[in-house]
Amino acid sequence: MDVEHRPALTFALLEAKIAALPEGPVSTLDTPRWARRLALLGMVGMIAAFVPSLLVKWLAPQTWMLWLAWAGLALVVVGFVPGFVRNLWVLVQDLRHHRAGMVAQFDHDVAQFMGLAAWLSSYPRDSLESSLRYAQMGHERLQSRLGMLIGGIDRLGLLPVLVSLFVLLRNWQDLLHLPGWLAILGLLAPFLWLIAWRGAEFSRRLQLYAFLLDEALRMRRKHAAPACADPEPGSSAGGSGPGTG
Repeated sequence: MDVEHRPALTFALLEAKIAALPEGPVSTLDTPRWARRLALLGMVGMIAAFVPSLLVKWLAPQTWMLWLAWAGLALVVVGFVPGFVRNLWVLVQDLRHHRAGMVAQFDHDVAQFMGLAAWLSSYPRDSLESSLRYAQMGHERLQSRLGMLIGGIDRLGLLPVLVSLFVLLRNWQDLLHLPGWLAILGLLAPFLWLIAWRGAEFSRRLQLYAFLLDEALRMRRKHAAPACADPEPGSSAGGSGPGTG
């Protein structure tokens, strides 16, 4: 592509290039979009199921509160069961060749990322360095914000969601009479996990941006080094002989 017609280097362009990369040999391990959407629906249902338990602390129990709790429970089942069944099936299918599949996927990713870094290396060094600094700064600021907002809940993984799901299923026949502290715990745990999950996804993407930009700069330095190392013709002719005076 000609330099004049080359699009400006932006993170939107880089994201489009990453999204266009072909999938690897074990792409079935990646959670499909429909499963992520269903899981999000299940999280919304979990929150909705706990809301009536808090409302009855201030309002008189109403029939619609019970219906809201039951609707939330139904959304939990619809949202989580299909993804759980799919993940269990994929795990069983891939268990026998898990290590070989992971190695093949890693080799595939390395080749794809190196090709993308080579494309990036055609951009000016100043643009690459500036984008790299912004990616690193964005990652640091995101980590700082997540630390202030959710603390270390991201280290617990799915445990908060599983705790809320356990409380919900254990008390499914009497959702309007949960203790207040238990309802608050069940309500906040999935909400905070959603924030941690989205933050972790974007944090990993920023790390990938920084890696690709850094690799592109390394390629530029590697290609520029031989040209700088080649001596100019006749550069050693002057002043190299013995003195005559």
